[in-house]
Amino acid sequence: MKRKLRVLLFALVAFSSTYGQGLCDTAYWHHTYLNNRLKIYDSCVTITAVIDLLDPPLLTGDGDYHIYTTPDTNYAWMVNFRTPKYKAMCLGTDSTLKFPGCLNVEEVCKGTITDLGTDGAIENAACNGFSDTVYLPNIGEHVKIIGPFIYDTVHCWNEIHPVSTCVVLTTAGINEISGSSIIDNFKIYPQPANTDIKFQFAHAPHTPTLIKLYTITGQQLFIYGMSETSTLDLDISSWPAGDYLYTIIMKDGNKVLKSGKFSVVR
Repeated sequence: MKRKLRVLLFALVAFSSTYGQGLCDTAYWHHTYLNNRLKIYDSCVTITAVIDLLDPPLLTGDGDYHIYTTPDTNYAWMVNFRTPKYKAMCLGTDSTLKFPGCLNVEEVCKGTITDLGTDGAIENAACNGFSDTVYLPNIGEHVKIIGPFIYDTVHCWNEIHPVSTCVVLTTAGINEISGSSIIDNFKIYPQPANTDIKFQFAHAPHTPTLIKLYTITGQQLFIYGMSETSTLDLDISSWPAGDYLYTIIMKDGNKVLKSGKFSVVR
């Protein structure tokens, strides 16, 4: 019966004449680019999954994060589901990602856009004036994700895109450590850094805590989310030499816990 209902649901969505209606948060849809490449199976879904890998904006080029997840058992079918109509629109080879069993979820406008030419202009226009506040998860975290379930005809795989909610599923009964104790003995090393750098908390925060990184002139580069993990490891081998700024913010209440500077050398 569940299978019959699921097929009926997708049939109704696939043949809907109104594209982009009823999304989880329409503001996010306005900040994706070339929306006609994204074909909607379901305009708003909620899944739970484990984070396997993150491709940051420096790798994707478009300012968005590709977050590869292993969906929980109830949602594993979403990786390989296809409708013939959408699959026929694939501009390349239909794929299930570079990691078998993974479902891509995409958070938009998270960092600096590095694409040039027409692509870069379109992507910059989509993100202009928009600052994404969706929690950016860490590898290994178990999360709840909300957003449209779509087929990307360029990558030719399924996605949840754009993500409008990402919440870490924490263990019941754990109380949050106060902001001051989280940053007691906080360390950034090595200093100066060359190929990688670590942000080390004294304790793993139990609610989302953001690390925002900026150029020395104040241009925002990345936002990383910390929750249920005490260390953030960054590959900075491609970063230009110079000084960078950071701010640590407790997301609940937007409380600034610490700010500072670190250096990259070549």
